[in-house]
Amino acid sequence: MGGIKDSTYLDVKKALARRFSPQEGWQFAWYPTYGSVQPECVLSRRIAGRTERVVVSVKMAPAVPKEAVEELLDQSRALAANNISVDKAVLVVPGGANVSRVPEGIEILEMGNWQIVGGRIAWSKNIERSAFIQEERAKRGLA
Repeated sequence: MGGIKDSTYLDVKKALARRFSPQEGWQFAWYPTYGSVQPECVLSRRIAGRTERVVVSVKMAPAVPKEAVEELLDQSRALAANNISVDKAVLVVPGGANVSRVPEGIEILEMGNWQIVGGRIAWSKNIERSAFIQEERAKRGLA
C-alpha cells in the first residue's frame, strides 16, 4: 500500500477499534480468504462458545455506490453459504457521506477524521487548518 492508503487504513482501524474493541476480544483480519470469498476485513471474537463475525467494507467516496453495497451483501451471503456465520455487515465511510443507498441491516460507521466537504473527501485536520488560515487572513485584511 502507498502512504496515503496506509494512513487512511490506520484511521479506519482506529474507528473500528472504537466500535469493536480489541479489549472485548475483537480481532482484525485484513483481506482474509475464505474459499473464493475475500472480504476487505473481517472482525471476529469468541464469546459464549461461539464465534461472532463482522464483515467490513470501506468506501472512501462522497456517496456510497450501489455496487459497494451489493458487493458487501454478496460477500456476507457467500460466507454464509460456506457455513461461515456472519453476524453483521459494516460499511465504513467518511463523515457526511451520502448513505441513502445503504439498506437496513448494514451498519454505517462514519469516520470523524475524514469528512465530505464540497463533494470531496477532506481530512478534518486540513479543514481545521484551512478555517484557521482564512480567519487569520481576514484579521490581517488579506481575505
